Amino acid sequence: MQRHSLSHALARQWMIFTAVLSVLFIAGTLLLLFVLEDSFINRRMHAVATTVTEPSTLPLSLPAQFQVMDSAKAPDDIRARLMRTRPGGIVEFRRSNGRYVHVMSARRASGEPRTLIYDVTDELTVNPGLSRGLAYALALLTMLLVCAYALSRLFVARTLRRTEGLIRKVLASPDPDSLDVLAGQEPVYELEGLLRLHASVWRKQLTAVQRERETLAFLGHELRTPLQSACTSMALMEEHRDHLAAWTRLQRAIRRLTRASNAILWLSTDARDVTTSATPALACLTELVQELQPLADARGQAIVLTIEATPKWAAPRDVIETLLANLLRNAIQHGGAGTIAVHADADVLVMTNSYASDSMPGFGLGLDIANRLAARIDWRLAFGRDGDGVHVTLRWPES
Repeated sequence: MQRHSLSHALARQWMIFTAVLSVLFIAGTLLLLFVLEDSFINRRMHAVATTVTEPSTLPLSLPAQFQVMDSAKAPDDIRARLMRTRPGGIVEFRRSNGRYVHVMSARRASGEPRTLIYDVTDELTVNPGLSRGLAYALALLTMLLVCAYALSRLFVARTLRRTEGLIRKVLASPDPDSLDVLAGQEPVYELEGLLRLHASVWRKQLTAVQRERETLAFLGHELRTPLQSACTSMALMEEHRDHLAAWTRLQRAIRRLTRASNAILWLSTDARDVTTSATPALACLTELVQELQPLADARGQAIVLTIEATPKWAAPRDVIETLLANLLRNAIQHGGAGTIAVHADADVLVMTNSYASDSMPGFGLGLDIANRLAARIDWRLAFGRDGDGVHVTLRWPES
């Protein structure tokens, strides 16, 4: 594909526009001249016709180039033209001898038809002057095209300098917000829209990068603990092959690794729901409580599960388990000794526990992960504190 600069493209467009406009103006001027010339000739014919049809005004002789005769004695070519013309009408044509005439059909007061012929061959001014006029028009058109080219290059050069300056400002912008400020100062609507579009694309790119960073952080957060647990359990099982606690710990770590990997894969796609069957709440919550109760025991906590109804969640089970496991682990790691109450009914799940001032420090990713997972399955997640207590509320769409 052949490329060309914006200044050359606009210069050509300006020249084409000037040429078309000039041709239309010349054509309109010629048409107006022809109309005016015919109107002058016809007006003179009407004036002479009154002297032919009214005996009282009959002149001794007709003006030069005029001729009047009986219609029956008119030449054949003239009579053929007048046959389709009403009385008083005027026709103009070039005769076979090369003479250009205007012919009028008239009647005397006595009713006798008369034909008035006006030879205007030597009086036409527009046709003979066409060649000279077109030469002047061509010279004028050439001058207009040169002016159009020069003006377009001048105006486009200013626009290009302005655009290049704007591009330098865009490249020097540190963030999308500065582009929005720049767009607000831009007086040209199209350039303003382009700047805002660039800012929007930049924000989406930053969001995508941040999403990848969160995914990596999610990986580190989710996989670090079960890997360490699996390694410790394997070491214990090497020393004591019948170590039941180590075996249980290893099973829990493997389940957490499996859930986390499946949830990460699902979260990294654009899918909203890839499940073909609903997830039973009772079975899901019961298994999670059984899995995490040993961790709660180590901190003097008891997980109490109460389910008033048996809802089924229309979302992937691995995603729901990862979400609920995150919330339960946060309650265990950051909660004090006592009860972790989990209450669920057909519409909402509420988790309540006490807050410990000496809770285990973390990276703050657990809640972010939970929020992202909840948003992807259209669940609403809310956190609150009441004195030393912490409560978490989960609401899901009606099935």
